[in-house]
This record gives sequence, C-alpha cells and structure tokens, in this order.
Amino acid sequence: MIEILTAARPTLFIQDTGTALGRGVYAAAPIPVGEVVEVAPVVLLALDSQPFPGVVRRLVYNWSQTHVALALGYGSLYNHNDQPNLHFKRDLKKLTVSFYARHEIGAGEQLTISYDYTGEGTNPRKRSWFEIHQVEKVAIDPNHADKETL
Repeated sequence: MIEILTAARPTLFIQDTGTALGRGVYAAAPIPVGEVVEVAPVVLLALDSQPFPGVVRRLVYNWSQTHVALALGYGSLYNHNDQPNLHFKRDLKKLTVSFYARHEIGAGEQLTISYDYTGEGTNPRKRSWFEIHQVEKVAIDPNHADKETL
C-alpha cells in the first residue's frame, strides 16, 4: 500500500532568530487556525544508544519508553514558546508527527511548539523539557534577521 504524506508547506522558511535559539521556522503567508502545517516523518533513535550529542538532544521528541524521534522536514526545528502557535500529534504506527495551527498565524510569525507540554499542549509535565535535557531556556526575540528560504 502506498501512502502519501502531506509535505511541508511551501510557505514556510527558515531564518536566524537573532537570539541564542539560532534558526527558527517562519510563516511566509497567513496560516488559518486548525490548518495542518506539516506532517513530518520521524527517525527513531534507541535511548540505549545515548549519550546523544547536545545538538541532537535539542532536536528530538520523546517517543516511547525506549526511543526518541528525530523529525524530518521542519519538524525538529520548531523553537519553544510558553504560548506556542502550533500543537502536534504523534502517529506511532505511521511514524509521523503532524503540526497544526493553534490559532491564526500571520505572515512573518515564527512557528513554535511547547517543549513543556505533552500531546496537544494541554498536559503540563511535572519536570520541564529543559530540566530533563539539561538545556538552558532562553527568551525569543520577536525581531528577526533576513529571510533564508529553502
């Protein structure tokens, strides 16, 4: 059976945030609430193959008791925000992560997810993602540098 996944939107671009966060993913055109922004395939990495380099630790999603997942496409590049404009759902069978707009997103707005919530952003974790992965939390600067399209 052949299954066609929705590819990343052509209306997204990557640019430097001008902060310690480095690159971010931005909307080149408005995205309506509830819209599927991306369906990203994932590559599973066994937890017993740790320690992962710091750069990898910052890019993976918790997937199961035994694995983390590296999302392809833009999936592992969305930065954290305490009030994100995207939520995501994992599909354990299809090995994908789908990202949806939580509210209308304007052109030029950075797309963000919450690293501190599970599922659709409704269940706060007891320990933050930043504590678990020993990563310093930095604020997002709303001003950003020139566009770099892919």
